[in-house]
Amino acid sequence: MIAAAVKTDKEKGVLSPLFGKAKFFSIIDDEGNITTYKNTFEGGMKVARWIKGLGVTTLIANHLGEKPFHALQNAGIKVYFAGKERIELHDALEKMKAGELEEVNSTNYMALLGEEADENNKTHAKHSCCGHSHRHRNEYALSKKTAHRGSHFHL
Repeated sequence: MIAAAVKTDKEKGVLSPLFGKAKFFSIIDDEGNITTYKNTFEGGMKVARWIKGLGVTTLIANHLGEKPFHALQNAGIKVYFAGKERIELHDALEKMKAGELEEVNSTNYMALLGEEADENNKTHAKHSCCGHSHRHRNEYALSKKTAHRGSHFHL
């Protein structure tokens, strides 16, 4: 099954630039049937667990936080990058079927889905993944555990 965050529950849904705060998720079964659910969860990790529980094997996204990305990847769910431009679900599915969407992995995550992708090669990128804003240097992203004040860390 395939999942995608969408802005509305309309048949011609547009992918949402949000994952954890998306209003709806469309789930596409193996026969191509689309069912759209209202997202009742708040936050990327809760949504990632919900998606996993639905039996989803693939996610199409144009933005996804680092922690939910790792959770999905660890659960065996493949993530595909739909691009930063506005795209309808149907078009994203067609591109995926044609092999035109790039699979996201630990090596290309920051360039495709991470906040650095929006910062256009700036030395630092602002994150708010753990409830407060702070900055991380690009060279630490997804390559080393980066500890800072508090009891949390980033992969």
